[in-house]
Amino acid sequence: MSQLRPLLKSHRILMTVPGMKDFENTGSTYNPEAWISYEDDLALDPYTTFWGTSGTALPRMGAFSYTHSKLSKAISVGRFTSIAKGMTVMGAKHPLEWASTSPVFYNQRLLMRTYSADHGVELDAAQFSYKPGRIAIGNDVWIGEKVTLGHGVTIGDGAVIASNSVVTSDVEPFTVVGGLPAKKIRDRFDAPTIQALQESQWWQYAPENLTHLDVANPAVFAQQVLQQAAAGNLRTFETRPLTARRIAEHVEAPGTGTN
Repeated sequence: MSQLRPLLKSHRILMTVPGMKDFENTGSTYNPEAWISYEDDLALDPYTTFWGTSGTALPRMGAFSYTHSKLSKAISVGRFTSIAKGMTVMGAKHPLEWASTSPVFYNQRLLMRTYSADHGVELDAAQFSYKPGRIAIGNDVWIGEKVTLGHGVTIGDGAVIASNSVVTSDVEPFTVVGGLPAKKIRDRFDAPTIQALQESQWWQYAPENLTHLDVANPAVFAQQVLQQAAAGNLRTFETRPLTARRIAEHVEAPGTGTN
């Protein structure tokens, strides 16, 4: 962390806790020796926020999004998305269709190697391969506390996931879902408003073009964005994400992680 702090500040990436008032203090609450992990495909936009210690893993995340949860390498996040505490990803899949789901039959790591050595026996291993799918979280998504996501799910733009939900399938844009497993509760808005919001793609524009619009009235807001865009009055917000290559150029020991 001590090496990364200047780079995070220059890229306008905020690592904060409640009560922090000065951007210059970003990352100051972390142990200077804290290990920060990231993947080779890292693309972290400026104006993103990590609460608590969630910034020990840097993800693919769009501008103006924040997270209270440490995000796994399987997750990518769009812009203007809000992620509460305790979001996790399901564990590894087991072969439910087999006679036994135990890894003793297919994933014989140290435990079973020890058993083999202790008893002087050889074990056969069945072939079971499973590659977890990537998880895509769209723009302007709100994920409540203690949500669990299944591998490979896509959460559409504008969706809301209720606290304590388990998401096992894709979530359509602008729907509210909840439960175990999560099911649709309702649409956020009526169909014409949802269509207009999707067409507007408002999250691609700079905040100064958006905050003076009538956000409290979704239908009006969407039409205002569409009209302003058609008139050429909106500026697309372009970013230069923080990448693994940029980190490798900055820190003393390039790799897939740094302190």
